[in-house]
Amino acid sequence: MTNERPPDRRVRRTKQRLDDALESLIIEKGYDKITVQDLIDRADVGRSTFYAHYETKDDLLISWTQLADDMELHMAHEQLDAGSAMPSLTLFRHLGEHHHLYKAMLGGRGIDIVTEMIHSTLLGHATSVLERRPDANDQTTIPIEVRAGFLASSLLALLTWWLDNDRPYPPERMDEIYEELTKTT
Repeated sequence: MTNERPPDRRVRRTKQRLDDALESLIIEKGYDKITVQDLIDRADVGRSTFYAHYETKDDLLISWTQLADDMELHMAHEQLDAGSAMPSLTLFRHLGEHHHLYKAMLGGRGIDIVTEMIHSTLLGHATSVLERRPDANDQTTIPIEVRAGFLASSLLALLTWWLDNDRPYPPERMDEIYEELTKTT
């Protein structure tokens, strides 16, 4: 048994300041244009403090699991209809509420690391939902992992399209569209 203690308040506060700086800078100027200097200036921390916690800005982004956690939390609370495999309505609502951040991170010029993280979250959720269905093995000849991959990828593509086009339809309509598109899976 190890005596691992949670990070002290100063470490938590520093990491929170860096997270907040990253979020505001992504919205303001896009991830690719952010430098470590921008981050430490915005967070008001020293360069050595940044490097004590992260090697690169990518490491900071990777540690920033709040996006995937938020999405998973929203998906977990949505009740699914019998034919549904993915809780798209809560995701459209959540992304709509935070559209500036998600557009910067997932839109056409989004960040690959974030896109992969969100795809992985969606894939895990779709797989779990499909495996829990009573008819999981009888529903189709398409293997669950293939169906889950399709559902996750198609939802991610639709979410990205919606953000890139400045949310032309309300979340409820996008949920209907997703359900119609994926009806046979």
